[in-house]
Amino acid sequence: MKLSLTFSLLLVSLFHQAQSICTSNLGGDIDPAFITFKIESTALDHNTFSGLTAFYHEYPANGNTTAQLTAGQSYNLYTSTSSEAIIGVWLDYNNNNVFEPNEFTVLVNSMNTQNITSLAIPATAPSGSIKMRIRTRAYGSTISGNNACSSFGSGETRDYTVEIINNNLSVNEMPKDMDLKYYPNPVHSDLNISSNKSITGYKVYDIAGKLLLDKDLTEEKNIKLDFLHFPAGSYLVTLTFKDGFKTLKILKK
Repeated sequence: MKLSLTFSLLLVSLFHQAQSICTSNLGGDIDPAFITFKIESTALDHNTFSGLTAFYHEYPANGNTTAQLTAGQSYNLYTSTSSEAIIGVWLDYNNNNVFEPNEFTVLVNSMNTQNITSLAIPATAPSGSIKMRIRTRAYGSTISGNNACSSFGSGETRDYTVEIINNNLSVNEMPKDMDLKYYPNPVHSDLNISSNKSITGYKVYDIAGKLLLDKDLTEEKNIKLDFLHFPAGSYLVTLTFKDGFKTLKILKK
């Protein structure tokens, strides 16, 4: 049994929230705009610029405006812009319609208008269709993970749909006759977990799939996890048992 971070269906159901992706008041209105956006070894090869009149665009999940990306792989991204730019990308790995700081990568910060950069897809990214947002801003400005919905005075915002393929994630296997309690949730500091079955270990991941804690235990039925120094947000705690494992969604406030 593989105990990797799991299960596309589980993760989507854990994190999905009924809200819409931000698409208004994003600003722009002047260059730099995208001319070419391409992800090597995928179908996404998009050439568009012919004098933009709108600086937000959402593209369909078909043809040359979508891509299949394999978890654990890195891809070369080709971009060209109408003028020098800084470019950032967000991939909504937890599929909650929120582009979060730990889903963000700076692609380009260059005076060159044509660039090749690399984007790594986390090995623990769950399978499924998700939104990918790319934004430009004039060179000399900044883009950070908190700027997915910010109003900029320059640049363009694009949303694409991409499909993540992960063939290595196992199914969440709940041990039989499980009686599991955990509190408080949301948590500020200590998360208390108790079980009628012995816990043999645990792992804690952030929503992008980064492993934060990994500990083996000597069959304990009551454990305490310290969340005090973690940033506010969503986390996954995977508990391992002799006959299975269980993943919990935990909110840090």
